[in-house]
Amino acid sequence: MAQNTDIQPVYTIRVASKITGVSPGTIREYERQGLLRSHRDSQNNHRLFTHGELKWITQVWNLIHKEGLNYEGIRRLLLTTPCWKILKCQTEYKEKCRVYTENRSSCWSFDIFPECCTENNRSCQTCKVYTMAQENPYLISTNESG
Repeated sequence: MAQNTDIQPVYTIRVASKITGVSPGTIREYERQGLLRSHRDSQNNHRLFTHGELKWITQVWNLIHKEGLNYEGIRRLLLTTPCWKILKCQTEYKEKCRVYTENRSSCWSFDIFPECCTENNRSCQTCKVYTMAQENPYLISTNESG
């Protein structure tokens, strides 16, 4: 059975860097800034990325270097609709959710998943909010020539 690399984290940071042309240090900074959430290999704790995340890394780089946005500008674009609203979280989960209580838009900007995501077995790689944010047409660079 073939793996779906759009949602399966299979690329190491070295491979992600080679494919995207973005340095490993910059990819780590995107993660520190809350713009990206990597999966961690349970055996060695190495970062792993999906194919969709590779496309997102490239888009973030384009937004910064071609469109002139900074990290805060990209975060504000991602704030358009909070994840708890899109996922229609029940009140009992919202009250435990740091995204909701701290008035933020996304769980992937936290170091530790909010309890509501953990209880519902959600991960960024399969979360429709995470993938929709990456595919948001407002975040895709219109200046592809360079």
